[in-house]
Amino acid sequence: MASGGMRRRALALAGNLSPAAQARLNVALRALVAGPGGYGLASLGGMALGLWLPLSRADRAMAGTLSGLLLWPVVFIAAFGVSSLRRLMLGVGACMGACALMVLVAGWRP
Repeated sequence: MASGGMRRRALALAGNLSPAAQARLNVALRALVAGPGGYGLASLGGMALGLWLPLSRADRAMAGTLSGLLLWPVVFIAAFGVSSLRRLMLGVGACMGACALMVLVAGWRP
């Protein structure tokens, strides 16, 4: 008779992913959040900075563009450094929402 500590979980149940497939899915979802999500956050952050800086129009546009180019790699690196995928998606979504709110408050109209 096996004790409770000796029982093993079944590796292949209907509807469950294998551990290797789950790891691949996790990496693919992180790459999707890092790529398009990082681009969206970088563009919204650059727009927000470009609208809120007290500089000339050309200097604001240049500063916003350069800050967006610096923000995208930070988001990409953070996408693979955050412990959970849910925390990553909530963080990127919250930052995008804050930047979008800043852009709309500054007076940008689509």
